[in-house]
Amino acid sequence: MSKEGKGKIVKLSSARTRFVSIPADVAGDDRFPFETGEEVRVTIDDEKKRLVIEKSE
Repeated sequence: MSKEGKGKIVKLSSARTRFVSIPADVAGDDRFPFETGEEVRVTIDDEKKRLVIEKSE
């Protein structure tokens, strides 16, 4: 499978909440570290200009 792919940031309503779409090739990889419905921590890394998604502790 693949550990890299192109996703999208999606806005579904007038709310400020955004969703991240993860490509099937990445989400279907046996190394994908998340389960559906799992809570995650989302952080903005200003230095590297990236969004980091990690498992919650």
